[in-house]
Amino acid sequence: MKGDVTSILRLTGLGGRVLLGFYALATTLIVILNLGKLVNPANGIVALVLLYAALAVLSIEGKEPFGALATSTIIVLVAAITAIGAWNLRFPEAPGYSNWHMGATTFVLLILALRGRSKQAWLGYAIFAAIQLFASFTTGHLIGGVSDIARQAATLLIGSLFAMLLRRASRTITAIQETQLSRVAARAATAAATEERERQVARLERDARPALDRILSGEHLDEAELVGFSLLEAGLRDGIRAAGFSTESLAAETRSARARGLQVVLLDDRGLELDDAEREIVEGALITQLRESTEGTITARLSPFGRDEIATIVIDEGGSYRRVVVGFDSVEVTQLS
Repeated sequence: MKGDVTSILRLTGLGGRVLLGFYALATTLIVILNLGKLVNPANGIVALVLLYAALAVLSIEGKEPFGALATSTIIVLVAAITAIGAWNLRFPEAPGYSNWHMGATTFVLLILALRGRSKQAWLGYAIFAAIQLFASFTTGHLIGGVSDIARQAATLLIGSLFAMLLRRASRTITAIQETQLSRVAARAATAAATEERERQVARLERDARPALDRILSGEHLDEAELVGFSLLEAGLRDGIRAAGFSTESLAAETRSARARGLQVVLLDDRGLELDDAEREIVEGALITQLRESTEGTITARLSPFGRDEIATIVIDEGGSYRRVVVGFDSVEVTQLS
């Protein structure tokens, strides 16, 4: 979950990787300083390399919860590190830091819990505890082994509870943010709707009222006025069904083309407003066709959002067809017949 509060502790970003690197470095120093307390120092180095591998897997970015394959890999690595370290203590009665593998595996499982896999982390701990108890029993230091395992359980328990509380806090914060964003979006939508309504009212007041006053006057209407009313009606219709084409310059060019006898059909299937760059390229392509065409029909359509093209324009000039595809950075004209 991107933006989740617990992402601070998942150690997957640059800062997290640096922290994991410092942990690996500190553990390396501890291992080196305690190689003399191991039955087989080479096995201690192997366990350290496996720890590096576990930390590398934990640093992989991804959604919560952590991936199943990565989680399984962590559990296997924890089991392997424990199996190597548990029987490699030269002085099991007073191991000191030679049993570094116990704290290291608990740390790995704690990070796994923070990444949304608490149940799997405790499964890993159960495997770790079983191996460690068996090793303590076979080496004759069962009581000390139980005490060490209990301390690691307390660490993992505190970490798991902390992760759970953080996750709950994150959900609360996310819910608050979503509510605030919804309110902002609702206010923005209301403001946009109000602005559009006011714009349409102003347009009607400017364009339609003079015509309505002229019609209501009862005086004789000549042919030129009737043509003008027809063009006005077509322009108003464009503003309703093709809002994406309703700029002042484009409306003027469309009216001029219709006055010359062209049939112009504008359709808006986009669902969202064009940005400035998109509007400029669409407007330029359509105005060019409106000015160059002398007869026939021009049908311009804004494509649904998400298509490869912004708009298509089809021109029928007395049986001769051409198609214009307006892309995001190009305009392609194809003569069809």
